[in-house]
Amino acid sequence: MNPKEDKKMKVLVAYDGSMQAKDALRYGVEKVRVNGGEVVALHVFNSNMFLDYDVFGAEESGRAESMRFAAEAKKILGETGTGINSRVICAEGNPEEETINYARDNNMDLLLCSPRYKSIIRGFKKLLDKQGRKAQEDMIFDETERPRLAVVSQQ
Repeated sequence: MNPKEDKKMKVLVAYDGSMQAKDALRYGVEKVRVNGGEVVALHVFNSNMFLDYDVFGAEESGRAESMRFAAEAKKILGETGTGINSRVICAEGNPEEETINYARDNNMDLLLCSPRYKSIIRGFKKLLDKQGRKAQEDMIFDETERPRLAVVSQQ
């Protein structure tokens, strides 16, 4: 048996609660449903945003919103991901760095995020290129030709 045939797809979705992130998560679920494997929704609380920020309750409010986003991702996976391997991971720090590090450390095959985070896609592709691993950066558009998802996949 060819070892490549046994390889299950590992999909990472950078989940920020936006409509595009919800689309990305659903898209990732469908990819795993067709190809087998696992989809991971990674939500990163941007704790750096609150360094030296004195507004009373701002960080607590931000953390509460972050937890709502994670719960929302879990709900989407529960509704659309029946029968597939999926999970939600929460992290804290710089969203770009944390997402790229998670994708690298867990050898993800496909990374999906909203178009506003194309820097994450470029950063992961650059890392894969440095490692000599072939990768393709792409955009997926909606029916009105607006960018819907930013994607990097290993070939």
